[in-house]
Amino acid sequence: MELLAAAEGNPCDPGFNSCSLLYKVTNSEGFAVDGGVVLDKIGQVLLIVLAAFFLRWLVNRAIERIIKQVTSIKGPQSIADLADKLGSGNARRDELLGDRSDKRAETLTGVLQHVSGIVIFTVGFMLVLSAFNVNLAPILASAGIAGIAIGFGAQNLVQDYLAGIFILIEDQYGVGDNVDVGDAQGTVVDMGLRVTTLRSLDGTLWYVRNGQILRVGNSSQSWAYVVVDTPLPPTTDIDRAGEIITQVAEEFVADEDWSTHILKEPEYLGPIEMTIDEIKVRLGVRTTSDQQWAAGRELRLRVTEALRAAGIIDLASAGRIYVPRTVANGGPGAAGASGTTA
Repeated sequence: MELLAAAEGNPCDPGFNSCSLLYKVTNSEGFAVDGGVVLDKIGQVLLIVLAAFFLRWLVNRAIERIIKQVTSIKGPQSIADLADKLGSGNARRDELLGDRSDKRAETLTGVLQHVSGIVIFTVGFMLVLSAFNVNLAPILASAGIAGIAIGFGAQNLVQDYLAGIFILIEDQYGVGDNVDVGDAQGTVVDMGLRVTTLRSLDGTLWYVRNGQILRVGNSSQSWAYVVVDTPLPPTTDIDRAGEIITQVAEEFVADEDWSTHILKEPEYLGPIEMTIDEIKVRLGVRTTSDQQWAAGRELRLRVTEALRAAGIIDLASAGRIYVPRTVANGGPGAAGASGTTA
């Protein structure tokens, strides 16, 4: 009977809860009911906050692992060529390519973790409000309308950010690369999720929105093919010139200063263009991307000096000779010209 009377006098819900605990301690119905409600709300809020932080930690770890896998170098053929040729120069290749992977992973991880944190804590804040019996329908409706308005007004901004994320994931280019993005060409000096900054050869600083980049030509990834075109007089012995150019290329490959940058034996392709003024021959060599311009300059210098030493290139007769039309057709000046020539 006493237990039944105690149960009937207990203002709290059956079972173990904050109200029952306070009622047993204070034996005060009002304090037990009010204090129990407050403690229950505090417990719900703490549980939501702890769950949000734990979920954020879990998601951040998952993002970090996924981004590392996505941005790691998979070893495409171009990288494999570098590995086979450079051999002991793997540290140098890692310096050129591995650091970029680390930077890409760091950038993408930071962005995605920031976005996921905003989403998780926003949902947690909504759950906290619902714990205090706040009507979320007007808030969600207002947020939906605001989201639609922002989406229409900032669609270019969203496009830029999405394009920047995919550029980083796919490693289309990075800081230090020489790229052609259509309207601008130069060296990448800064790369963000919204804008890519290029420094052109004349010093102009270009700011290009990532969403407006429709195609990218990257001259700095893995390897490059250096093309050396040499114009020769039309009376040149092509076979002799080809022998000299091939010998120059072989000496270039054997040079200790350049041998580590050559990935494939040079190819002498012979004449590629023929006009009344010149015959153009071509030499090609595959080099590491970071030395392609220096290798091209050195090859052109060596080829020019070798051809000049062999007498194939004569500076005195390098210019075009202009013959007046009247002289060529036997006009009034023909006799004088003939007399002068004789």
